[in-house]
Amino acid sequence: MGIPASIPCALLASLVAASQFMPVPARADDTPKVSTFTVILEDVSPKHEFVGRVEALNAVDIRSRIEGFIDERLFEEGSFVEKGQELFRMDSRALDIALIDAKAALIRAEATLLDAERQLARNRSLNQSVAQAVREQSETTRDTAAASVQSAEAAVRQAELNLSYSHITSPLKGRIGTAALAAGSFVNSASPALARVVQMDPIRVVFSVSDRALLDLRKAAGGASKDDLANRYETTLRLSNGQVYPHKAPIEFLGSEVDERTGTLPVRTLFPNSDHLLVPGQFVTVVVSETTRIERPTVPLGAVQQDRDGKYVMLVDAGSKVVRRRITVTEQAHGNWIVETGLEGGESVIVDGLQNIAEGSVVEIVAEAASAAGTSQPAVSR
Repeated sequence: MGIPASIPCALLASLVAASQFMPVPARADDTPKVSTFTVILEDVSPKHEFVGRVEALNAVDIRSRIEGFIDERLFEEGSFVEKGQELFRMDSRALDIALIDAKAALIRAEATLLDAERQLARNRSLNQSVAQAVREQSETTRDTAAASVQSAEAAVRQAELNLSYSHITSPLKGRIGTAALAAGSFVNSASPALARVVQMDPIRVVFSVSDRALLDLRKAAGGASKDDLANRYETTLRLSNGQVYPHKAPIEFLGSEVDERTGTLPVRTLFPNSDHLLVPGQFVTVVVSETTRIERPTVPLGAVQQDRDGKYVMLVDAGSKVVRRRITVTEQAHGNWIVETGLEGGESVIVDGLQNIAEGSVVEIVAEAASAAGTSQPAVSR
């Protein structure tokens, strides 16, 4: 007796139907993968930028105080020189002769004074034998000789001073430029400066603040006075290649008058410059910020989501589970939200893979950004 042909078909249909309700083992790679970054606290103090110019604190033109020929140049052009270092040496032969002559004149004057004092002493010892007029004349001769000695001493000091001028030294420490005159050149009062020495450390940076910006700063500081502003704010520099100068400086000087032509107030700062990175005439960006840091957590714009209840971020906890965290933000800075409440720093915020997760999901972190600024996410409007 044969088996009906319909039985195998019914059996096959039953097996197919049963298979629809059998659980399928999850594959290992089904775990959602996300990228995160660790929230850090950043300085979000208000900053104001101005264009500044580097200036030398001191710059001196080297000139000769005497007339004569240059014997020797004693420095390398463009080098650094010390205070008191000899730069030029003048022909001093005539000055040596003048000093010898002045010293000889002093010796003659001293001899004349000695003879006058002896004559006065003899006349005084004779007393009644010498007339009063003779004694008075002796005193006058002595006083005249003493004055001649003082004059001769002054002439010696002047000759020594003139001789010292033949050694031209640097009045300050700094960088020296090119020499305007070579050895053998004749120098007098009409000659140009022999060289120029520029002090490099410390160095001054000057910038201008508009009267409106100054009023805004005072308002932000609670109506602080101009002097209080100088103590409240400090400055940093950003160089033309984007490099941040490693030193900070307080505001050294705030001008007392607004320039009627430009409507600005001059401001000066003084920076250390031991590595001579700043050069007079250089333009820099001056960043003015408060001396007291204001630190807040920051998150990239793309990590912040919003629903009817407000803004939130998705975190990954210690068990690799997704947690929703409500936050409040104030403003944007450098492509990030500044967070007022909801984060304290150290949290792992998801920045990529948000479309594949839900609260409570277990996720796998495949990449971590170095900072909030290092992520590149689409902006979310405030």
